[in-house]
Amino acid sequence: TTCPLEPLWATVWCSAWAKRIRLSMRASTWTLGSRFNEGIKGFKTCGDKLGDKGVKGLKEKFNPFAESRRPLSTSQRSVSGCLAKARHSWPSRASNLSMRGSMVPGMSGFRGPPFVGATRGMRILVATPVNEGKQVDMEFADGTAYRFHTAWIKDSHPNLTGNDYYRKSAQTLFESDQYTADTVKTASDGSLIAVNFKNHLDENAVTEEYPSTWLHAFAPYVGSPLNQKAKPRTNGSGLPGTGSLLDDLYKNRKPWDSSLVMPRFNGQEVLYDENKQIEFLEAMMDPGVAVVTDVGKPKSFEHSDCGQPLEDFMFDILGRANQHPVRATRFGVIHTEARAAEAGSDYDVKNPLSMHTDHSVYHGTPGYLQFMYQARGSVTSKVCDGLALAEYLREHYPKDFEMLSRINVTHSSRNSIYAKDGQYRRESHADGFCFELVHTHPVFTLDEDGSVLKVVQSETKRGVSALPFEAYEPYMNAYKRWMSLCEEPRFKCAFEWPEHSMVVMNNWRVLHGRAEVSAGMPRTMVFAYVMKTIYENRHRLLKQRQAEQKKPELNHRWLTRLPNQVLTSLVD
Repeated sequence: TTCPLEPLWATVWCSAWAKRIRLSMRASTWTLGSRFNEGIKGFKTCGDKLGDKGVKGLKEKFNPFAESRRPLSTSQRSVSGCLAKARHSWPSRASNLSMRGSMVPGMSGFRGPPFVGATRGMRILVATPVNEGKQVDMEFADGTAYRFHTAWIKDSHPNLTGNDYYRKSAQTLFESDQYTADTVKTASDGSLIAVNFKNHLDENAVTEEYPSTWLHAFAPYVGSPLNQKAKPRTNGSGLPGTGSLLDDLYKNRKPWDSSLVMPRFNGQEVLYDENKQIEFLEAMMDPGVAVVTDVGKPKSFEHSDCGQPLEDFMFDILGRANQHPVRATRFGVIHTEARAAEAGSDYDVKNPLSMHTDHSVYHGTPGYLQFMYQARGSVTSKVCDGLALAEYLREHYPKDFEMLSRINVTHSSRNSIYAKDGQYRRESHADGFCFELVHTHPVFTLDEDGSVLKVVQSETKRGVSALPFEAYEPYMNAYKRWMSLCEEPRFKCAFEWPEHSMVVMNNWRVLHGRAEVSAGMPRTMVFAYVMKTIYENRHRLLKQRQAEQKKPELNHRWLTRLPNQVLTSLVD
């Protein structure tokens, strides 16, 4: 129902915000475009006249960040438009102000962007220099307290880097530990601190600001715990390695079978929506496979043309595809009447292929993501989950699983498909160019926790393996059982693969077989690969951009150059 006080509320709200914006412009402080809760503080005096219920009603009625449940009234639309303009200017102002002092004359302390929801526990309650300023003790709102090295605080500030994100000078390495923390001031809302660093002489003093969320994320890794609630994340030897923002997804992967509902994405939506790109990239970790429709139509079916839609799509969401050692393009092409068929059975679509992963002969399996674009023709294909198969073996045939994850097998081949000019050998007048490939590895590569990290399987490319005499018979029995499981219908997921769409797979997890092509249907399929590091770092960048929109106080300068383990807590 419409409240009779609605016009009054709108007037109070607009007036309060107008006053607040004027103050913000004069004081150059962090209030313009901040979240709604900060606005509530801005008209506290007016709110007192309305009473608690009035303030609550205002908050519910005009919160521009809440999901609208009914059409807005004229007064609400006016207010929302005002706030939208304020929010539009907020990110750029926050980016500029976060790199310089924002002390407001005549005000005690200084303000940063308000903290809502889960971030409240990351606010700093108290920050105090100790040990003659060589360390700083910080207590956070979640009850944790840590001691930081002042030198680390000084050395970590993004002001020491340029626009290229590189450090401006190597000399600062020898200067940071010469600074001590003279004073530390905390924002009135605990959103940031300002540290005044001194280096012997007063003229060398410098004041830098640090967001509390940023310090809270680093605290378990670089701080010394000061109470029982503060738990260190490392055992004193530092981070175990590079890690990834996808680690949590990796650790919580769900095995699947023939009942999998194939994830599907619209290619045009993915291209123009970075949130969709994140969703797509995360689907490549789990379940590890998806179909992308509406990728585009090739100009022709000549080699250089038919792969262009795939290459363009990959570049826009990830970057360039892996470069083949000889092939002129970053993608390969297979036709129904395969012109490359005589060069290798792997390219002959009439030759049935067992379920397999690609790049089995390449050392380290560089093709982490595999893109296969249906340039011409619509088909039905099938995939299976290597993780599900491996876990089935671990549970029901543990000895087989142990051998397949411990004893190495060799995949190897001599590639003679291409000529020196990078074209298919049968289509070129240039001399052929052969190269050797060999990869010795277990079928299942396990991580340090015993989880299945990678599955490598290709019976057609299995070489001559140096299996120990005592292990030969039990190993081959285990391998045959594994091969049979890969072909069992209960593990295979069949899916429709329409023209101008592509199927994308995690090649370290998902096995695929030969597509079923209707009789007489001309078919052209294009394939390409992306390395694991390219995939992970693109996801990292997209998550940083997403976090910048949600938390303007953490702009790109604060979110880059961070270890993945620390960044994870800031972007999730």
